[in-house]
Amino acid sequence: MYSKINYTLVGLFVLLFTILAFAFAFWLAKYGFEEKYDYYYLYFTEPVDGLTMDSTVKLKGVDVGKVSRIEIDPTNVERIRVKIRLKAGTPIVKGMYALLKLQGITGLSYVQIEGGKKGAPRLTAPEGQIPVIPTHPSLLHRLSESAPKFLDKLQHTADGLNKLFSQHNQQQLTKILNNTAEATGKAVAVENRLITLSDEFNRTLAHFDRRSAQLVDSVDQVTDTLQKKLPPLMDHVDEAGRNIADLARGIDRRLKRGEYDLRKMIRPIQIDIKELSYSYQELAEDLKNLSRHPSSLIFGAGSPPKGPGE
Repeated sequence: MYSKINYTLVGLFVLLFTILAFAFAFWLAKYGFEEKYDYYYLYFTEPVDGLTMDSTVKLKGVDVGKVSRIEIDPTNVERIRVKIRLKAGTPIVKGMYALLKLQGITGLSYVQIEGGKKGAPRLTAPEGQIPVIPTHPSLLHRLSESAPKFLDKLQHTADGLNKLFSQHNQQQLTKILNNTAEATGKAVAVENRLITLSDEFNRTLAHFDRRSAQLVDSVDQVTDTLQKKLPPLMDHVDEAGRNIADLARGIDRRLKRGEYDLRKMIRPIQIDIKELSYSYQELAEDLKNLSRHPSSLIFGAGSPPKGPGE
C-alpha cells in the first residue's frame, strides 16, 4: 500500500519537473535568444595579434559588442577582415573609425571605435551588404612603422655629432673659445679705458666751466674798468688833438707870411705834425668805438653793417 503511494508521488514529481523544464526551455528559446545585433566589417592592414573571437568592441570606452569572426579578406590577401556584432541601435555614424588597442598587460587586444560628430548621418550600406567601418593604425603599429625612420635619423644625428666633435673641430672650437676669451679681455680693457677717458673728460669739462666763468668775470671787470677810465682819457686825447691842430695851423700861417727859409726847415716837421694829428684823430675814433663796445677788446670788432644795396 505504502509502496504504491511512493511510486505514484515520484512519478508525478518527475512528470511535473519534465513539464516545467520544457516550459522553461520554450520560454528561453522564445524570449531569451531574441536579442538582435547590427553587424559591421573592419579591414586591417596590420597584424591583429591579441584579437580573438568574442574580443570586446568598445564605442568610446563603452562595451557595445563582440568580435564574431576574424579571417583573411577573400578579395585582398594583404588585409584582414574582422566581423563585429554590436547591440542593435548602437549609434555608428559617418566619421567614426576603429583601431586596435591593448587590454592592459595581458597581451590581448580589443576594438575601439572613436570619432564621429553630433548630427552626423548613420553609417549604412547598400541593401543586402554589411556596412564597413574605416580603420586607423594602432599606436603600436605606428610606432613600429616609424621606428626604422627614427633609428635612421638617430644614426644620422650620431654621425653628425661625431663629425661635429671630431679632433679638428675640437681644435677649432678651442681656438674660437680662446679668441673669444682674448676679445672679451680686450673689450674689458677698452671699457675701462673709456671709463677713464669719460672721467677725465668730465673733469676737463668742469675745469673749462670754471675757467669760462672766471673769463666772463674778467671780461666784466675789464669792461667796467674801461667804461670808467676811457671817458677821461678820451677827453685828454681830444684836447691834445685840438692843440696839435692849432699848432699846425699856426705854423702854416707863419709860413704863408713869407718865412721861406723857415718853411723849408719846418716843412718836414709840418708833415709829421699833420700825420700825428691824423693819428690822434684815429686814436680818438678807436677810443670812442671802444667806449661804445668794450667787449671788442676781448672778442674783436664785429663786421661793419652793410650799406644800402649791399
